[in-house]
Amino acid sequence: MAYRACFPLIRKVAWALGLIALRAGVAPHADEKKPDNLDCDGKPLSTAERQFQQQAGDAVEPRHLEIVRPFTGTGSLDVSVCNAQLRVRTRPEAKDLRISVDLGEKTDKSAVDYVHILRVDPESATIHLKFPSDSHATVTLTVPMNKGLESQFNLGKGDLNFDAIGSAGRRQINLGYGHAKLLVEGDKSYSDMQVNIGMGSLHDHRPGGHDGHFVVSKNYSGSGVGSLQVNVGMGSLDIAQE
Repeated sequence: MAYRACFPLIRKVAWALGLIALRAGVAPHADEKKPDNLDCDGKPLSTAERQFQQQAGDAVEPRHLEIVRPFTGTGSLDVSVCNAQLRVRTRPEAKDLRISVDLGEKTDKSAVDYVHILRVDPESATIHLKFPSDSHATVTLTVPMNKGLESQFNLGKGDLNFDAIGSAGRRQINLGYGHAKLLVEGDKSYSDMQVNIGMGSLHDHRPGGHDGHFVVSKNYSGSGVGSLQVNVGMGSLDIAQE
């Protein structure tokens, strides 16, 4: 029955290919695409595809976008980004969601042209941003993540910096291709944490932490509130603490 030991590895490789497909913008079932799905295919968004209503107080400039919306941090949060440096910050005491976008100097379109979906109400938020690979986009999201929040963060390709200190709820982080850094407060930032890397490396810089290479799958128990899952298709993950 030794062949059964291969099943987890096969599942991990298949899962990794799925995340790499996310990076490349390949839809497994193209005939099942929905208007809200984000496809990192490199094609520009049409006016009809953009779901964003500008409000008073929004800072909308050619290479900069800054938006603040009321958000309780206890409902649902869906963030998907193509080709960027994504920074996620936690503010447990906050009552709003803040997002800023900065583009490189050679970008030929306004920052708002890359917004696929930006819908935020106090209990639910969906943010989809579709940047080309040469945009050199930096996205900073500051948001409360409290008990009861169901959140998912997807980055097709790029660098993902996630500060989990002070956060709670069910948090899932998916990176197709690139490097991720996870900042935690020892084991206090989760009740349980799962790390999966399809092809790459894990570096746990915490005292007593263990590294991993190639296909990595690790589970951790913690003393915090809520679960944390980090999936990297191809690339690396660094876990650090203050």
